[in-house]
Amino acid sequence: MQFDYKAFQIDCRARRTEDGHYFARARIMRAPTGDERSETHDSGDIDSFVDEDDAISCAKAWAIEWCDENWD
Repeated sequence: MQFDYKAFQIDCRARRTEDGHYFARARIMRAPTGDERSETHDSGDIDSFVDEDDAISCAKAWAIEWCDENWD
């Protein structure tokens, strides 16, 4: 699931494990402005879920919270 939030582009995914669970993951990208370089932040595994949609929802909520806390 990809979407834009504030000045960020966010890609939320669920990584499936061998035991059938899904780990929520997010990649947050901010395009360069002026003299700044582009930035990327990868969440790593956030939490584990039985349902893929729940994992993606978790990744989305986590990414939005991260953007709100780290936006200048």
